[in-house]
Amino acid sequence: MDDTSRPGSSVDKTTVGITGSNSGSSPRQNADDEINLADYLHVISKHRRMIFWICTIAVITTAIISLLLPKSYAATASVVPPINVLQKESSLAGSLGGVGSDLLRKAMDVSSITDMYVGILRSRSVADALIERFDLATVYRVKGSVSRIRQILSNRTSIRVGDEGIVKVTVEDRDPCRAAVLANAYVEELDRQNKRLFVGQAASKKFFLENRLKEIEQELSQIDNLLSRDAKIKEMLFELLTREYEIAKIEEAKSMPTIQVLDKAIAPEHKFKPKRKRMVLFAGMAGLFISVLVVFVREHLTPLDGIRS
Repeated sequence: MDDTSRPGSSVDKTTVGITGSNSGSSPRQNADDEINLADYLHVISKHRRMIFWICTIAVITTAIISLLLPKSYAATASVVPPINVLQKESSLAGSLGGVGSDLLRKAMDVSSITDMYVGILRSRSVADALIERFDLATVYRVKGSVSRIRQILSNRTSIRVGDEGIVKVTVEDRDPCRAAVLANAYVEELDRQNKRLFVGQAASKKFFLENRLKEIEQELSQIDNLLSRDAKIKEMLFELLTREYEIAKIEEAKSMPTIQVLDKAIAPEHKFKPKRKRMVLFAGMAGLFISVLVVFVREHLTPLDGIRS
């Protein structure tokens, strides 16, 4: 009996043929084509010395650079709106009552005052005053370019508003004493500029109230022609404007404090920059990432069999 007549022989040959035609490759070949975690670990282990030296060189180089970088110090001064200003605004808002009170409270919110402070502190007028006062052109070693000096000063200055409405001015400088002096000078210039604006505002307010009081006084002279309700409203408005007019005269006559210093800047004892530990740690992590990337790119350019050599 030949092989073809044996039971199951045709089925076995057919099965073998189907298997061969469908798979196209053996399971061992498929496994060879796959790169698993063990392959990655093998590549890293194979080039561990190169990875180590790249990381070491990156860390040592960064450490040397951080030691050569000049030290920088940061001093901070904090200011808040004067309590009497906030109390006066709150009293004025409450005296109107109702919807007017809500609108006025929004208009006189503390954030609007602090935003104005920040705008003044970042103004060109304040920057130029500090540049001239402390001869920052010589300090920063810049000649003939005021805009460049302003930019350097701006880069070294941080002005932010905290959640409590406290305005903080932080100045960085290589000299800790000069950092504190500049931060305090910002506050002084804020007070000076604010007073100048405040006096002008008080004069304008007084002028407006004078004219408005004359108008209402003229209307009240003809009170008989007014309805009782309108007459009552006019009388209340006249009384309120009279009170505000007296306040405006006082504000115009004297120099009222426009800011309140919460914390005066002092010379810092510890440097602000460079942060050497952070720089070295970042350099080590960057070196590790780059070295591993280089290793895999290098292995990718070689035959796959070289991974397991």
